[in-house]
This record gives sequence, C-alpha cells and structure tokens, in this order.
Amino acid sequence: MENKNELAVKPIHSLIIKFALPSIIAFLVSSLYNIVDQIFVGNYSGYLGNAATSIVFPIFIFGMAIASCISDGGVAYFSLQLGAGHKKIAEKIFGNVISLLIIFPLLITLGSYIFLDDILDFLGATKEIFPLAKSYAQIMFIGIPVFLLGMGLNAFIRADGSPKYAMISMLIGAILNLILDPIFIFTFDWGIAGAAWATVISEIFSFIWAISYLPKFKAMKVKIKSLKLSFPIIRKIVTYGISNFLISSAMTFVVIAFNNSLKKYGAESIYGSNIPLSAYALTAKVNQIFMSFMIGLGIGLQPIVGFNYGARNYKRVKDTFKTTLKIAIFIGLIFSILLQSFPYIFIRMFGSGSKLYYDFASMSFRIIFIGQIFIATCIITSNFFRAIGRPWMAVLSAGSRFTAFFIPAIYFLPKIFGINGVLWVTPTTEFLSATFSLWLISLEMKKLNKLIKNEERRKSI
Repeated sequence: MENKNELAVKPIHSLIIKFALPSIIAFLVSSLYNIVDQIFVGNYSGYLGNAATSIVFPIFIFGMAIASCISDGGVAYFSLQLGAGHKKIAEKIFGNVISLLIIFPLLITLGSYIFLDDILDFLGATKEIFPLAKSYAQIMFIGIPVFLLGMGLNAFIRADGSPKYAMISMLIGAILNLILDPIFIFTFDWGIAGAAWATVISEIFSFIWAISYLPKFKAMKVKIKSLKLSFPIIRKIVTYGISNFLISSAMTFVVIAFNNSLKKYGAESIYGSNIPLSAYALTAKVNQIFMSFMIGLGIGLQPIVGFNYGARNYKRVKDTFKTTLKIAIFIGLIFSILLQSFPYIFIRMFGSGSKLYYDFASMSFRIIFIGQIFIATCIITSNFFRAIGRPWMAVLSAGSRFTAFFIPAIYFLPKIFGINGVLWVTPTTEFLSATFSLWLISLEMKKLNKLIKNEERRKSI
C-alpha cells in the first residue's frame, strides 16, 4: 500500500497546530525581549521611559527587515538547492547569508552611532524623551550584529530540521533577559541603560547557543571558503526575500509616521506630545503578542498549502485557507474583546502615570485594537499567496496596508480629528486593507474552484 505524505491525508486542524505552534512559541519568545524591557523600564522611569524605547524601535524593525530578506530568502533558495541535490551550492548560499548578516548589521550599527542625534530627532523624540532614548540606543546598537546574525542562524537551523534547537536559542535569551532586567534596572539602579545591557547580554548568549550548532548541521558541511561573496547567489537570495523586506521595512516608516503625527497633534491637545508617544508604545508592544499568533499561523499554513497545491489537491488547499482564516479571526476577536474590556490591566503592567495618561492610553487601546480581525485577514491572505507561488500578490495584499491606505489615512484623519484621528488611522487602514485582501482572494478562489472542477473531471476519466 502506498504511503502518502501526512500533508495530503492528516486532518487540517491537527496539521495547522503541528506546523504553526512552534512558530507561534518562537515569535512569542522573541517578542518577550521588548515587552519585558518595556514593563521594567515603565515601572522605573514612568511613561517617558516607555516612549523612549518606542522611539528607538524603528531602527531595529529596519534591521530585522534586512535580516529577514537575507535569511528567509537564503533559506528558501537553500531548501530548493538541497531538494535538487545541489549540496555545494547550498553550502555557498549559507556562507553568503552569513557574510551578508555580518556586513549589513555592522553598517547599520556604525551609521546609527554616527548620525544618532539626527536619527532620534527624525524618529520623533521630544526634548524630555531624547536623553532617555539616546542612553538606551547607544547600548542597544552594540547588540544589533549578534542579534541579526543569530536570527539568520536560527532560520537555517529550522530549515535543517531542528526547530526545537532554534527555539531553545530564543528561550535562552528571553529567560536571561527576564532575570537580568530587574537586577540591572532596580538593584544596580541603571534604569533604562540597565534594560539595554540586559537585552544585549541576553542576545549574546542566545547567539552563542545558535553558533554552537554549526558543527551539527545535517544537510551540509559549514566551510570557511563558502563565506566568499558570490553576486549571482546574492541576487537569488534577494529575489526570494524581497517580499519580506518590502513588507517589514514599510512597517518602519509606519512607526516613524505615527510617532511624528503623535508628537505634532499631541502638542496641540490637552495631552501634550509625551503621553501619546508613550501610549502608542504600549499598544505596539501588546500588539506583538497578537502578531506572534498571526505570523505563526501564516507560517503554519504554508507547507500544507504549498504541498497540496503542488500535488494538485486543490480542494484541500481551499479548505486549509478557510480553516486557518477562521482560527485567525477567532483569535483576533478574542484579543479585541479582551483589550476593549480590560485595557487598564495591560496599561498598569507598564508603569504608572497621571490620570490624563491613563485616560489617553485606555482610549488608544479601545480604538487601535478594534481591528484585530482585519489584521488577521490580511496576514493569512498574504501568506496564502506566498504559499501558492504568487509572492508579488502577497506583496500587493500586505503592502496595500502601508501604501494605498495608510498614507492617505495618516495625512487626512489627523487634520480632521486631531490626535483622535491619529488613533483611528490603524482600524481604518486595517479595515480597508482587509476588504482589498478579501477581494484579491475572491478572485483567486474563482481560479481555484475551476482547478478543483478540472481535477475532478480528470480523475473521473
């Protein structure tokens, strides 16, 4: 009797859990770095400390966008070459990824140090936030090279069939950060600088665990000569990873635009600039938890959809998409209800503030987290397009949030509604982009339905 691949026969729900759960845990662990820092900094420095860490965050988003392009693009190209039996090319791909993840993070760190004051001003730092943000950034930049290189190594460790090893690497950093934060911030009285040192040291230990896997690679041998840059290989890596870069880097400019709008329109309101900047920092950190679930689900559906699409099992492709979307929307609904009903529980975790601060922060939570089901729709749709081999449709689906809908929303809504208009940019953008994504997916489903009928007809002959 023929043994069929589990992707073709196992229940879809169980497959989604199997493939999505490790990714969800990994992303949740990763998000703990920023959330734990934010909680301890907020309880030490108050809401100005929260705003300071948020101001610096876009630099790291941009760095992660470059690392994601290189590592995810490299892993995709690496896996294809391994599958084709081209082991030596796969070794060169890995070497080139490592070289690029040494060069670019060092350039980001160097450039950030040279132009730090100008960068913080561009990112929206007020005069009260500026010294805290600068103190935090100067230390955090030390960890950029090891953090991004570790991120790339873990991507290849997962591709080598050792997702648990990669997860342990991230857990080591997260747990160590949780231990060091209170010691450095409160016991040593280092404040926001202590949070930065805790993160950098944790990233170094996480990196050491990841790099210790190099002799253990099963699919290849790691060779020094593979580090020599090859421009044809680099071009392929970038081609496979460009969609990730465009989507992730767009998020950098979204955060910058938000910070500057909050600074400008907050100054014209009773709240001032600092309270809105701090409140937005809290929503961004809490949203990382939700995004961990969504990105994990998106990654989980890809092997199921990709395999069955290649096997012309189109009915199963359609069912996988629908099931994953339903799960994502359910999680989005739970998050929205929770954050709408109990915003103060989450706000108080991140430190104290004035009544005005609590009022604005709770309003921010209630407005911004209306649209979680819309975000869920966009992310699952984008990952579905990527899984069936339509990367530019994935870019169109996800990229519409940051271009066609976000830009006019961030320009017009604050002009009409002031600081409240800045908050309403998020749910407005998410609703419009979800509507657009559903329109794109409806067109794809029509094609899929035709493929299902054609396949049924072929099998009946």
